[in-house]
Amino acid sequence: MNAKTVTAVTLGAVVLGYAVGGSATAAVSGFLTFLTFPAVAVANALVQYLKAGTLRETPGPPVVAAAAAPRMLAVPGLPAPSGTAAFWDALTPAERYDLAARARRHVYRAEEVLCREGGIAGEVIVILSGWTRVWVREGAEQRIIAFRGAGELVGERAALMVRDRSATVTAESDVRALRVDARDFAAFLDLNPRVRAVLEQQVYRRQVEKHDFKDVRGNCSILITDITRFSSPLRTDADREYVLSVMYGLLEEAFGASGLDLGRIYQEDRGDGALVVVPPTTPTDTVVDPMLAHLAAQLRRHNRRAAEATRLQLRAALHVGPVRRGPKGVAGTAIITARRMVDAPAVKRRVAETGADLAFVTSDFVYDSVIAPAPGLVDPGRYSRVRVRLKDASLSAWLMLEGGGSRLQAV
Repeated sequence: MNAKTVTAVTLGAVVLGYAVGGSATAAVSGFLTFLTFPAVAVANALVQYLKAGTLRETPGPPVVAAAAAPRMLAVPGLPAPSGTAAFWDALTPAERYDLAARARRHVYRAEEVLCREGGIAGEVIVILSGWTRVWVREGAEQRIIAFRGAGELVGERAALMVRDRSATVTAESDVRALRVDARDFAAFLDLNPRVRAVLEQQVYRRQVEKHDFKDVRGNCSILITDITRFSSPLRTDADREYVLSVMYGLLEEAFGASGLDLGRIYQEDRGDGALVVVPPTTPTDTVVDPMLAHLAAQLRRHNRRAAEATRLQLRAALHVGPVRRGPKGVAGTAIITARRMVDAPAVKRRVAETGADLAFVTSDFVYDSVIAPAPGLVDPGRYSRVRVRLKDASLSAWLMLEGGGSRLQAV
């Protein structure tokens, strides 16, 4: 009731009381009676204000940044960003906060089993960092199905259907993870329909994607990297972890410049470097151009700002040859040759002499078929021959240095 209405009613009551009762007392009584109207209106407004305060939307959970995923070994199975982002990356900060509140943090050590084939699917695991191997037993051997890395889920089907584990998942290295009871995860999905849609899309994508190691059989492009002076006493363990993370980040960006998704290319972590096996369906020249130019530029930028302990001098070797599946990864003579090239004394000596940011060594075959035609940003004039010693032989290779001191001469 507004003020104008209350005033009119009250004055009317005074006049009516006087007219009916014929006395001033009656008029005053009428005035006091109708004076209750504004009091009731004020009380009602106060009640509505208090109710509105209690029904006001409560603030959401504090916004927390997603755990930065260290750039670890990349293998088949890691979805690319954008429309195929990893599960954790696809969540909003509020959704991550909600899910983390329902979970227990856990660290799995290398070769520790996260879940076992045939076991009860009682929890869902969100990988925050590190890599896991998904495999099944075939007789006396393991058949590797896929690898799962930072941002991905393990056992997500437990939240969508009750069933036994269909595969064993083993930690490839130390893995930081969130462990969520399957029932709690299902409740989380019920409260977040958007997340359920994201999960169902990723489950479907996993059902149709190929993870078999047949994808890397044949004449593959083999890239091996090695961080110079990785074990130097100038570095602490934290420094080593940092430069490894930087290396994987730079590789991912450089491969992306060539239109390659490193997250979907097989890799193995080699402690102080990485083994990258690009399938035969991908032309070798895309691994060279413009990937190498971008990698060299990124290394220069990093080293200009880095302290001595976190400076990143990278040696890389590229070779082409057949690759076969081993009991816990891939193997082949071509991989051994690439390893010998990256560790060649002549290569290490030239890096020490020039302080180069990047030393790239390649086999005669790659030089003749990819480097010599000089596609794009590749300059064959920057390459010189080197000798690579094998166990009982030696072979010639081609070396290119970027950054650091003097221009490379033939060695």
